[in-house]
Amino acid sequence: MPSKFADGIILRWQNFHYTPSPATAMAYVIFNELFVAGKAMEINMIFFVLVLLLLIFNKMEISKPGEFNKDYISPDGTLAIKGIFVALILLSHGKGYIELGGIYDEPYIAMQNHLNQMVVAMFLFYSGFGMMESIKKKQFAYVQSVATKRFPNLLLNYDLAVLLFFVLGYIIDRPYTAKQLLIALTAWEGIGNSSWYIFAILVMYIAVMIAFLPKKFNQSKALEIVSIVVLTALSIAVVWGLKKVGRPGFCYNTIILFPLGFWYSYFKNTIEKLLMKNDIIYSCTLAVVVIAYILAFMHRWDRLLIFEIWAMLFCALMILLTMKISLQNEVLKFLGKHIFSIYILQRIPMIFLDHYGVSDRHKYIFLIASFALTIAMAVVFDFVTGKISSAIWKKKKLN
Repeated sequence: MPSKFADGIILRWQNFHYTPSPATAMAYVIFNELFVAGKAMEINMIFFVLVLLLLIFNKMEISKPGEFNKDYISPDGTLAIKGIFVALILLSHGKGYIELGGIYDEPYIAMQNHLNQMVVAMFLFYSGFGMMESIKKKQFAYVQSVATKRFPNLLLNYDLAVLLFFVLGYIIDRPYTAKQLLIALTAWEGIGNSSWYIFAILVMYIAVMIAFLPKKFNQSKALEIVSIVVLTALSIAVVWGLKKVGRPGFCYNTIILFPLGFWYSYFKNTIEKLLMKNDIIYSCTLAVVVIAYILAFMHRWDRLLIFEIWAMLFCALMILLTMKISLQNEVLKFLGKHIFSIYILQRIPMIFLDHYGVSDRHKYIFLIASFALTIAMAVVFDFVTGKISSAIWKKKKLN
């Protein structure tokens, strides 16, 4: 049965003697069906999974036998991979506001249960890899920039987002205290926002500054591996400390992937020469990693060490797959360009819409509206914070 909303559109068309084109009429029918379905049906997560799969397969390129994707770990080559996991994080957090359990929800639930914290694994790995690549090129100048720009810039942007959540609290009549705000500004706790990942990255930035401090006095390549060893030790110490103070497991069980990115950068050329020699070596390595991955996955909850081994094998598996498969979908790349803002802002529209009961009444519309609003906010947020950051650090350069 057509909705009243759609009937109103038809009435307006009739009143204004407007005859829609076939394409417009078809768009109307599709919109009407989606609108009615969104109001009447329970949400089926498989719809979103299928959309994501369509985006993945669109513009997917598989290397020919004996050839490899040389762009697999470049900044542009990793954007679509990041975009996939950004989409999965949006789905994961959106799921927390709606009830699932139907037969068409089961594929997504199974996938989410399998991935668990691995939705952030590649962010940490790529971040570590990128920093080491920059250190190799710019030496101590880059380490200095971590202290003078990257760290304060990340904290500034995060704190601006926290202030938005603080304002949201008043809008929905759930205000936060000054103490809660101050703690949230350090990323130790959130006020509706996700904070653990930002805290982990900030701490890792400090670890990088400490580990690579010797670069100021000696820029030899031999010293790099010593710094990476120190960084790894500091990362393990952070994991131990967070576990000791009673932080939830998700706050620390993937941190080790950050220094793993440094290790991969250090041995990248050697690894590529070996794996890209021929398809036989590549295929055998892939088979070994897959078997090890399955075994680690089966025992991932036994001990933290096994969980971390599983996480490292996940990264290894992703690296191997992207050596042969290139993803070029523009939508996924767009999401990959706005990781931080989407990650940090996503709960604002979710909290707002949930407060007004949209998640209970129109689950389908709730998720789509949340995603659309998050992306719109992310674009504006990145534009504004980009202007602020440019103004601050341009002024510092002039001084």
